[in-house]
Amino acid sequence: MLIDAAVDGQGIALARTALAAWDLINGRLVRPFSLSLRLSKTYWIVCPQATSTLPKIKACRDWLLAEAADDARRLKEIASSPKGVPKLSRPTIAAR
Repeated sequence: MLIDAAVDGQGIALARTALAAWDLINGRLVRPFSLSLRLSKTYWIVCPQATSTLPKIKACRDWLLAEAADDARRLKEIASSPKGVPKLSRPTIAAR
C-alpha cells in the first residue's frame, strides 16, 4: 500500500528495492537520491527437504533466481544512467 501511495503521488516511500523494483524499472517511481542501505536481512527460497529435488521446485527456484537477476541488472542500468538517480542536492519527488 505504501508503494502504491507513492505511485499515486501521495508522498514518498521507504521501501526495499526488491518490493519497488517493478515500479522503478517501469518508470512509475524514481529514487530521489543515490543513497541506499545494505541490510543483513535477505529473502530465502525454502521448501521441505523431501521436495527440494522435484523438477517443479527446481523450475520455480530457477525462475525466481532468473527474475531477481534480471531485476538487479535492470536496476543497475537505471542507477548508472544520467536520468536514473538524481544528485542529492536536486530536490525531486519520488512518484511518477
